[in-house]
Order: sequence, then C-alpha cells, then structure tokens
Amino acid sequence: MAPFAQERPCIHVTFLPGADETLYRWVQIGAEEEGVPCKLVHEQASDLVALAYAASKSSRFNIGLGVSDSEVVLHEIHMPPEKPVLSFQFSGKADFFCRLMGANAARMIIRKPFRFDDEPAPFENETTIQVADVPPYTPPPTVETASVDLAVDPAQVARIVAVVIQKIQERGLS
Repeated sequence: MAPFAQERPCIHVTFLPGADETLYRWVQIGAEEEGVPCKLVHEQASDLVALAYAASKSSRFNIGLGVSDSEVVLHEIHMPPEKPVLSFQFSGKADFFCRLMGANAARMIIRKPFRFDDEPAPFENETTIQVADVPPYTPPPTVETASVDLAVDPAQVARIVAVVIQKIQERGLS
C-alpha cells in the first residue's frame, strides 16, 4: 500500500525554520481537546501561508497549520493558496494561540464554530474559580389542581394502535 493510504487522518502541522517546535505540543493539545489528532510534518515553502497550504495538501483531512516565531496560520486545501482560513499573530502568548489554533483546526473538521482570542478562557488559572451570578432557588408556587378524570377509553386506544400498526406495515418495518 502507498504510505498515504496507510496514514491515519490527522491535521498536519509544520514550522518555519527557526520557529520553536515545542509549540507543536500546544497545537496538539488544542486539537486533541476537540477529539482530532495531529501530526508534525516537514514541508518546504517560501512563507508561512504557503507552508500551511503545503501542510493542508499532505493531510487526509485537507487541513494544515503553519507556525512561525510570531504567527500561526490555518489553511484548508480548497481555499486559494494565498488566502488562509485563519491566522493569529502573537508576541507573548504563543502557547495560548497555538492551542487555540489547534482547537480551531479540529473544530473545522467536526463542524463547530471557531473560538477567538477575545473570548474569555473558562478558567484563567487553577487558583481562581469563576462563579456565575445565579439567584438563589425559589420553588414554584403551589397550585391547587382540580381532579382530572384519567379514564381511558379502550376503543380509542384500539384505534390508535391500529393506525400505528398500519403505518409500520406500510413502511415495511413489521
């Protein structure tokens, strides 16, 4: 079998020369949080967008990420080569943006909306617990119910059952 046919589907991640390849672990964490695997590949291209596009061409999911020392780019094979799907520039929070882009690449595959850097993180750190402002529970007011006749008419039940059986037989499910 050809190597392409033997490879499991995954997001391909590639780095510009000189970029910190330890950021791959953060991309991998973001993608795997959404349930999609990724793989580090080595592609050749002139710039980051072309590098991400080359990674998307080699991926069975047709999704590729390119990472440099200041930017991470998401590309999909059906987009024009010079127009990436999404790109984040970063200066100090490279791990956060790589994780976010890994999650967005996976979200593109599983068809969920993207997350962006301006959204608050669910928890900033493990010592801070965010608590929602929820009013205390108040039980609903009690209502006096009138007595309801719950008698069942057997003839009506028999008609309903006959219609259900007829529909099942019409659809070939019996």
